[in-house]
Amino acid sequence: MGKFSKDKRDIYYRKAKEEGYRARSAFKLKHIHESFGILKGVTRVVDLCAAPGGWSEVLSRYILGESNANSPEIVGESKGNSAKIVGESKA
Repeated sequence: MGKFSKDKRDIYYRKAKEEGYRARSAFKLKHIHESFGILKGVTRVVDLCAAPGGWSEVLSRYILGESNANSPEIVGESKGNSAKIVGESKA
């Protein structure tokens, strides 16, 4: 097998697949939050350019896990197609 074969992808690619995330970028958001606490108190999010949706998945897991999120809402938007991830739209 060559240097760039699929079985030799980096650790975050494999970890994302093991934990059920769509993309390895999910770990970037998790790291940013752990370092700076940017998701503290967040209940509504619009994720622009959301494909493939790794950040939206992290957001939904985090916000649903928060006890203070009475009506969480996450909308992922990519190429003009919006996909409701969690919650109801009030618009």
